[in-house]
Amino acid sequence: MLSKFSNKPFLSGFTVIELLVAMAVAAILLGLALPAFDTFIEQRNMTSRVNSFVSAVNLARSEAINRSADVSIQAVNAGDNSNEWGPGYCVVVGTPGNCPNDPAVLIRQFDDSGAATMDALGGLNGIATLTFNGRGLLALGAPGTIEVCENGVALGREIAVNTIGRAASVELNCP
Repeated sequence: MLSKFSNKPFLSGFTVIELLVAMAVAAILLGLALPAFDTFIEQRNMTSRVNSFVSAVNLARSEAINRSADVSIQAVNAGDNSNEWGPGYCVVVGTPGNCPNDPAVLIRQFDDSGAATMDALGGLNGIATLTFNGRGLLALGAPGTIEVCENGVALGREIAVNTIGRAASVELNCP
């Protein structure tokens, strides 16, 4: 396209000022979005930890019903009374203890919860094994809750396990 004032082609583009203004606006928007993104990542990690434990409860219940035998969820190391389930847990046939590596007994291993604590309260406080009988009912262990909190994060989750072995979670304000 030719300019109407000369025979030279009309050049269009951005000036340096326009580019600097666009970069400044992008930097401001990015600065506002990053803190919200960190909170989003923390909440996703928390949801993942809770879903992992709830799926372990559901797996143990369904395996107990399918096998018509006792199936347990066992804490890897329940020595810390304020973080019984945090170091990890496993689903095993029977109650062999200490999450064995025997494939005839071990159904699934769940790794530790990282920076989060999983503190059992109520009837689960200090208990390292939840056993479900062949009917899927909680046979060994008592109904109670597990609080899942992470350092520096205000919102956590509370997982309630009832007598019939159902697990449900709700939001929790962590200390």
